[in-house]
Amino acid sequence: MMKKFIVFILLFFMFLTPAIAKNKEFMPKYHSSFQNFGIGLYFGNGKITIYSEPNEKSRILTKLKWDENFVYENNREIEPVDVFAVFVPRKGLSAFIATDETEGKYTQIIYDLKNNKIGWIKNADNEKALYWRQLFYRYGKSEGLCFLKDIPREARILRLAPDELSDISYTFVLPKYVRLQLIKGNWALLKVVDYDEEQKVGWFQWRNPDGTLNMQPDFLN
Repeated sequence: MMKKFIVFILLFFMFLTPAIAKNKEFMPKYHSSFQNFGIGLYFGNGKITIYSEPNEKSRILTKLKWDENFVYENNREIEPVDVFAVFVPRKGLSAFIATDETEGKYTQIIYDLKNNKIGWIKNADNEKALYWRQLFYRYGKSEGLCFLKDIPREARILRLAPDELSDISYTFVLPKYVRLQLIKGNWALLKVVDYDEEQKVGWFQWRNPDGTLNMQPDFLN
């Protein structure tokens, strides 16, 4: 009886662990999820040292390391949602909001989203921050895009041309499928399949003049 109980417990945790890990996956859903939209995202590789200046000889602010389930700051466990803008372990994605960079060698990131703490990291080999436009092209055509949920109702429209004065071609409600076709400035030419299964194509203002986003790559897709 005891052996059966132990086997049951082991099987329970074997099936529970992936579910727990999956539930930790996240990316911003609302404008308020971003305290700072930054210039783009920096995808970390599991271990970083954060400096006060873009120089390895400057003061060390903190050190972070993480895996698909846990994040540690100076060996103290913290919540992934307090650190990353995007965290999708099954795809190997853990991204910080990047706020600045210098000569491709250092990136300034927000490493504490609750308190908006910012510091510099030395870029890993052949890695640097990806600008939002680059991210849209990299993921928008293959994985798709998604709208932030609290964008104003009047902004949930596709236009005939990349211009605020252009005629409206379609007003979407609950898009099921969004794919990028082209970017022109702050406008994106999108292919959208709405709740009625009809496919529409039009221009959408993906980024506002103040730098805030209205949509993002669908990293969870």
